[in-house]
Amino acid sequence: MKFPVLALTAFTAAILLFSCKKDKVEDIQCDGSNPTYTGQIRAIINANCTNSNCHPGYSTYAGLEGILQNGSFEREVLIDQTMPRNGNLSASELSKIKCWVENGFPEN
Repeated sequence: MKFPVLALTAFTAAILLFSCKKDKVEDIQCDGSNPTYTGQIRAIINANCTNSNCHPGYSTYAGLEGILQNGSFEREVLIDQTMPRNGNLSASELSKIKCWVENGFPEN
């Protein structure tokens, strides 16, 4: 009698786990836009990174340059998706960020 309950619980847990997974980096596609830091990306970063006081140094393009150049930004935001911690980036925001990174993260 216990086995069906345990099996059902495990099955339900697996469904919940996989339905909440983040998009893989391969699934994140550039939407074809040419976003710039000043035009679109700054607002995303300010709302998700600097507004929560996690990374106040990222409030300027100059403050981001180091992590852009060494690949940390792409790895943490697009590949591992460990940032932002709240995990609230929309598919549209991820797409814009992907385009921005692919285009060499232009400032203006």
